[in-house]
Formats: sequence, structure tokens, C-alpha cells
Amino acid sequence: MMSKMLEHSAQRTKVAYLLLFSLMGSFLAGALLHMIGMSYPAFTGTIWYYRLTILLQDLLVMFLPAYTLYRWIGGTPMKRMGLKRTGKLPLALLVTLLVFAVSYPGIAVVARWNEQMVLPDALRGVENWMRQMEDALRQLTDLFLSGESWIDLLMNLFLVAATAAFVEEIFFRGALQQLLERWFRKGHLAVWVTAFIFSAIHLQFFGFFPRLLMGAVLGYLFLYSGNLWLPMLYHFVNNASVVVITFFCGENNFLEQLEKKPLTWGAIPVMIASGVLTYFIFLRFKRLIDDQKHDSD
Repeated sequence: MMSKMLEHSAQRTKVAYLLLFSLMGSFLAGALLHMIGMSYPAFTGTIWYYRLTILLQDLLVMFLPAYTLYRWIGGTPMKRMGLKRTGKLPLALLVTLLVFAVSYPGIAVVARWNEQMVLPDALRGVENWMRQMEDALRQLTDLFLSGESWIDLLMNLFLVAATAAFVEEIFFRGALQQLLERWFRKGHLAVWVTAFIFSAIHLQFFGFFPRLLMGAVLGYLFLYSGNLWLPMLYHFVNNASVVVITFFCGENNFLEQLEKKPLTWGAIPVMIASGVLTYFIFLRFKRLIDDQKHDSD
């Protein structure tokens, strides 16, 4: 009954159900973690507890809501959300790696600017609150990345890189962006609204703008290709690079050094060149995809 109702419902209704399912999944994940904490108090606060937390959130807040919605809509959920193979997939994946290499410097400059933002004195209390949230999340991230064994590295690559890339792209690009695109009938608007939600949901204001730009890049990879493997690859490489660099370089890694350096005027040409090159690569990529669709027709 529910599946028939969703199959013929308006796109905004499907978006509402997706967000509702995600909210329900968040409450369920919280309840399960509370039960585990009550039953095994010594387990709470350990690295494995936090790993379980992320796994439950990925499954119940991201993956299952998107999968359930598309299962009820009808058809093959994973295929409808964009997980498919094409003859040109290897070339598209290479283009994705090129997009990552070209766009990363510009996003890194924006990240440094966002991290070093100072709000007006009237908003000092708000800034302090946001900094406290940021510090708490950073401490959790540092805990994850502080492991020194190969098991820690593999677990981080699995949870922080592979699983996060898979479930977040399933939810945001495969489900939410597609639904918004059909609702708005404007692909660009759907990309940016999804990117905004993608960045806001991480609750890190001093990382909001670089994550917004990354969400837009991920969105355009999916918008132009229709293949979810592309944004998944970009997302995975982005997360995995942080995991690997932190593991092998520790506190001396250049990513942390970059965050601490003040911005100079030299960063502006880097940001502009990165943005322009990314734009033109996307133009060429879109033409390539359009030509392939034309030839197949």
C-alpha cells in the first residue's frame, strides 16, 4: 500500500519521506547506542564504540532511508540511484580523478579562509559556541585518526573513506539530488541545494564553505554522468587521502600545517586557476557524455 502511494506521489512528498526516514533512523541509532551503553558501560567511550556509532549512523540515517524509499517507489533501487556500469566508465573514473586533482587546491584555499574566519564582536558568543562544537568534532576526528596500527589504518579507510563515500553519495546524490531535480526541474538548483544540505548536516560551520563547494563538485559529477560511481570515487579519494597522510605523517603532515598558515594574496590566483580549470574540465566532460548519449541514440 505504501509503495503504491509513494510510486505516484509528488516529488516533494518523496523528499519529505526521505528526510522523515532519515530522522527515524537517527532516533533508532541513538536508542541502540543508548541500550549498548547501558548494557556495556565499559564499552562506551572506546574507539570501537565510536566506530560502531558511525557504522549505525551510516546504515540507519543514510543508506536504509534512501534504499527503502527507492524500493517502495519501484524498480531496482541501486540502479535507479545511479549505481550502474557503462562502457566508458573507466574513462569517466579517470576524468573524476583529474577533477579531484584540479579542484582540490581551490577548495583547500577556501577551507583555510573558512577556518580562519572571525565573526563581528556582536556575534562573539555565537562564534565561541561554534568553535566549541568544532573543537569537539575535531577531537573525535583526531581520536579516529590517532591509531598507529595497520588495523587502525584499514578500519579508517573502511569507515571514514569507503563507507562514508558510499552511503553519503547514495543518500545525497543518488536519492536527494535526483528527487530535488525532478521537483525543481532544474539540475543546477538541485545540485546546490543538495550541496548546502550536505554541508550543513555535518554541523561544522568553520568547514561549511569548502564542504559546500565539494558537494557541488560531487553533484555535477552525478548530474552530468548519471553515474553514482563518479562522485563516490571523488568522495573516497578525498577522505582516504586525509586518512593515509595522517597515518604516515602524524602531527607533521602538511594538511595540518596548511590549516595553521595565514592566507596570503598568493592564494587567490591558486583558487581562481583551480576554479577555472575545474569549470572547463566539466564543460569538456559534459560534451563527452552528451556525445555518448547522442551516439547511443
